[in-house]
Amino acid sequence: MKKFPFAVKKTVSYWVEGAEYDLGVANAMLKTRKYPYALFMGHLALEKLLKALVVKRTKAHAPFSHSLLYLFEKSGVKMPDAMKIRLSEFMEFHLEARYPDASRAFYKKCTKGYTEARFKEIKEAFKWIKSKL
Repeated sequence: MKKFPFAVKKTVSYWVEGAEYDLGVANAMLKTRKYPYALFMGHLALEKLLKALVVKRTKAHAPFSHSLLYLFEKSGVKMPDAMKIRLSEFMEFHLEARYPDASRAFYKKCTKGYTEARFKEIKEAFKWIKSKL
């Protein structure tokens, strides 16, 4: 079976472009008061940016995972404890927005103030991760 070369730069660009697009979608969701989805899209933007980091550092495809901490560990980049905590907290946005329970507790939690504060943290994490590319 013939092996094809892995296009690292092209794959990194693919993930970065997707991450930037999703961050824009998250911002649009914030502006239209779709707060749970703003946070979900923020998580997705971070996930894609981390996949770009994994590809760039390992020269291999990123794993199929939504776990921000797992993806960051796979990148091999040193991460401050505060960032580890933040990324683990952001996992709620992926799980709760996609699989809300009957009480929709997460949706109720996503007030304007809560979402704006958390989205600011997402943008800070995004900027920090992007600086590692």
